[in-house]
Amino acid sequence: MTFLLQVVGTFVVVIVAVFAFDLSVCSDLRTQAERDEKEAQKLDSEVRELENVRVQLSEYKKKTEEYMRDLQAYRANIPEEVRLSETLAQLQRIAQGRSAIVREFRPGPVRKQSFYYEKPVSVKAGTTYDQIGQLFADIAALPRIVRVSDVEIRQASPQTPRLTIEVSYEITMFFASEKDILSLDDESR
Repeated sequence: MTFLLQVVGTFVVVIVAVFAFDLSVCSDLRTQAERDEKEAQKLDSEVRELENVRVQLSEYKKKTEEYMRDLQAYRANIPEEVRLSETLAQLQRIAQGRSAIVREFRPGPVRKQSFYYEKPVSVKAGTTYDQIGQLFADIAALPRIVRVSDVEIRQASPQTPRLTIEVSYEITMFFASEKDILSLDDESR
């Protein structure tokens, strides 16, 4: 029985020693492991958030590139005021190329619209009926946005083979600055 008491006593001492060792040494390790696990979960969460931000940033970059392409297209069709004189000269060359006798080419004042400007030009010319149709077709083929309005055609007096009609019309050219176009985009957001 003493042997049994010794075995049980030893067993109790071993259990108490293991429990004390666990409390003193392993509890610190368990606490550290729990902190490490929480930190790892927090880092995983931050990594997922950063991945979402990276995806969103990629989408924003694509949108920005798309907006820049749109802006370039707008620039091609709506010249800035600086390039307006080039378009005016081009319109005069088109008229002269169609054998039109330009009697009047009078640019009007610039008119401000919502995000763009209009520049009207009153034109009076003499030519043939066929040539005025070709002239308007050439104007329509310009890579700029140009409107022809208020067209009046009269019989020329006196008539010659190169001068059968007198025509007056208004050309309106449209232009905008990059700032105007971008501010419109900002307002729509």
